[in-house]
Amino acid sequence: MDLDRNFWEARYHAGETGWDLGAPSTPLKEYIDQLTDKDLKILIPGGGRAWEAEYAHRQGFRNVYVIDLTDAPFKDLLSRCPDFPKEHLIVGDFFQHEGQYDRILEQTFFCALDPALRERYVAHMHKLLKPATAGRPGGKLVGVLFNDTLNTDRPPFGGFKADYELLFRRHFTNVSMEPCHNSIKPRAGRELWLCAVKEPVYVPIDCNLYDRYESAATLRQRVRLTLVDGSTSEGLIVDLFHRDKAEWLRLDTGADVRLDHIDLFELAG
Repeated sequence: MDLDRNFWEARYHAGETGWDLGAPSTPLKEYIDQLTDKDLKILIPGGGRAWEAEYAHRQGFRNVYVIDLTDAPFKDLLSRCPDFPKEHLIVGDFFQHEGQYDRILEQTFFCALDPALRERYVAHMHKLLKPATAGRPGGKLVGVLFNDTLNTDRPPFGGFKADYELLFRRHFTNVSMEPCHNSIKPRAGRELWLCAVKEPVYVPIDCNLYDRYESAATLRQRVRLTLVDGSTSEGLIVDLFHRDKAEWLRLDTGADVRLDHIDLFELAG
């Protein structure tokens, strides 16, 4: 089955849109409700009639984008919400899309893809999320996955938590999947809430610089650290250790600092 633009346009024209709830998915609606940063850049792939995009836009989120293979469902969105920015409606192939997002919302896109594309889906999601920096966590892929057999010959395609975990952990070290407690009635007990976070990329520390940290710790020398986000910390180094596959130091103030987040290291005298 060729799940191309023609396939999906035919489904819309025939009214065969069983995935369309006619309203935002409850798990995603409640997730959007607890977000406070209205400047988050949000992508909804395979967004269709984009109920979640409309809801987020009406809640004041200014950077909501939708991508779909066809513009057929976008006309419905714009009739409901004429002030939704048209330049945020992208017609194209998700796998060719480029950008960097704080959040990507998953709602029936994963299950609409040929299962042979799932590995590629996870890799591209990871690529599209913003990387973590000092003081700011990495982007998140959140949403619902069916934990059900469903179909093998046509969308929606099914799958199960154990298989998904193996798939997502190839690209995300921080990923969780838990049963949804707020699914709509027809989907109750059949949905998982997915949260996959893009972790910081670890940058190995130069050995000479690490030796300076160790020397300052041993000699009890006060240090001043300027981080890549411009903030500063000062104190005595009381510990050097590994955590989350990265190297850290701890100051006598109780502050823990990742070594690859330090832009400038000085003795404070």
